[in-house]
Amino acid sequence: MTGPRRVRLSATAGILTAVIAAVALSTLACGKPSDGSAIRALLEESVARAEKKDARGLMEFFAPEYVDFAGRDPAGTLRLIIGYLDRYRGIVIHLLGARIGDIGPDGRASVECEVSLSHGAAEVLRKLIRYSGETYRFRFDLRKNERADWRFIYAEWQSIGLPDLFPESLEILKKLFPGL
Repeated sequence: MTGPRRVRLSATAGILTAVIAAVALSTLACGKPSDGSAIRALLEESVARAEKKDARGLMEFFAPEYVDFAGRDPAGTLRLIIGYLDRYRGIVIHLLGARIGDIGPDGRASVECEVSLSHGAAEVLRKLIRYSGETYRFRFDLRKNERADWRFIYAEWQSIGLPDLFPESLEILKKLFPGL
């Protein structure tokens, strides 16, 4: 009786080996997230920290050499962010469209993204009155650090109107605020 039982175990072991190999190969193929998805995750986590009013946590994403269009360094930017967050209650930020440019061999990338920013009344009320907040377009330059994490090295932003939004941003807003 050892013969047939061995065949069954061998077939089972072969199937199990094939499944493990397939999982291992797919894990290797997936590996680390792509630069684009890592940058998108950075933007999403930045939004989450800002909504939680975690300005110091948000600053972890800024490289030491960061500067913005007005010449603010990380310390100046931290003061700006804290000042804004302290002025308002119930800040809601919706990350809209994000366009990631080419990623250079030097580990740098340019990103444009748009956000809807509002504060005050509850999100439910905002949806009832179809108030999507103020919309901004940000342009960031990012650089990978020694741990291969993306960090902001430059930023500029401007307030924009709904007609100036990327088409994908407008679509996201229409889903968030039907009838907009």
